[in-house]
Amino acid sequence: MTEENRLDANLHCKVNAAEKEAFKQKAIATGKPYQVLIREMMHAFNEGRLRIIPTEDQSNSLGELYNVTGK
Repeated sequence: MTEENRLDANLHCKVNAAEKEAFKQKAIATGKPYQVLIREMMHAFNEGRLRIIPTEDQSNSLGELYNVTGK
């Protein structure tokens, strides 16, 4: 296993139980464990390949959280 592929850290966060279950079910449909999908999303985000586009309501309610420079 290469240095960049070594899984040597943990990430913990609280999520809504219903959201987690929905994510797990969608992950099952892809044939990958949900943990693998989370790692892939993190990797894509770090490389600039993942873009999150909020709804208009989210943009209005969360304000600066979604104000990204360079848009």
